[in-house]
Amino acid sequence: MAARIDEPARVRHLADVLYGGTPETAEELWRRHPGCAVLAVLGADGSVHVHFRGGASTIRLADAAPNGAPDATVVAGSLVHALLAAGAVILR
Repeated sequence: MAARIDEPARVRHLADVLYGGTPETAEELWRRHPGCAVLAVLGADGSVHVHFRGGASTIRLADAAPNGAPDATVVAGSLVHALLAAGAVILR
């Protein structure tokens, strides 16, 4: 399950993927949600910073959120979670 970081706490605590916020808020969010597998936040330059247990990566998405498209952070976070759940090793 994916949840925005501004969802109620009862929802965030169930999430495998948290998304939204900024890189400055990432460490605090990560600490407060130890059960979360993936955290994706949007950088000032439009890149998506994805944190996962045991690592982190920055993903650049061209035209990250064209009209009507999902938030780039939820897309990137969900993709990384699916890869990790499938047993993939993400190299930096």
